[in-house]
Order: sequence, then structure tokens, then C-alpha cells
Amino acid sequence: MSAERVALCISRVTSTMLGRTFHASATPFAVDAWRSAVLPIPGTKPITIAISSDRASCVALALAMLSIDEDSLDLDMIDDVLRELANMSAGQFKRELALDQALGLPKICDPTSLHAPGSRWSHHLLVSDQICLLVSFSPE
Repeated sequence: MSAERVALCISRVTSTMLGRTFHASATPFAVDAWRSAVLPIPGTKPITIAISSDRASCVALALAMLSIDEDSLDLDMIDDVLRELANMSAGQFKRELALDQALGLPKICDPTSLHAPGSRWSHHLLVSDQICLLVSFSPE
């Protein structure tokens, strides 16, 4: 899936949830991934989706989605927001790829596992102002 299609799918979710749209980054640069939510879509065409982000972007997303101040935010809330974003985005990717398969459950994982040597992950960097998301896919 092209980075532009990935950005469109993510933006369908974030424009409703957060009033924010994402676009594919024109400049390739690494995201210092702090948290990752991974969601499998098992079936005849299995695929796994991961959404990762740096600490500042995770905080900004959680504050926007939960409409709270930063003093009230904790790690469990950030993880819940990232899992919800992964779940809703996976629904969009499933539709975009015409997959008639049930979604798995999103889990928080170590983002370094997505970049391990020999892994089959493909990555798309998306940005919206100062918020960065790394959207990754694996055909497993």
C-alpha cells in the first residue's frame, strides 16, 4: 500500500477523532519510536499492522483524544489511545485492502522488534504538524 493511501486511511480516523489529518512525510527521517500498538488480521491473507510514535506525539494524541490536561495523563491512557488508533485504523486498512477477515486485538509491544534485522515489516512515516506516526505492515 502506498504511503499516500496509508495516510488517507489514518486520516479517516484521526480527522473524526482528533480533527487532524496526516500526510506521508516528504523527507524520510527516523521516528524515535517510544510506544507501538500491534494488531494482527489473521486469515487467508494475514497481515499485521503496527502504529508507533515518539513520546511527544503519543502525549499529544492522547491529550487531544481524551480532552484532558497533561497532569491527568498516565501511561495506561496513552497505551489505550494508541491501541484504539491501531484498532480503528486497522478497520480502514482492512476495507482498503478488501480483506474479509476478523481483526485481532491490539497489543502494546517493544517498537525495536519492528526494525529487527530480517524482519518483513514495511514502514510509512506520516506527519501532522509536530505529530509523527510510523505505520508498519507485515505480511504475517
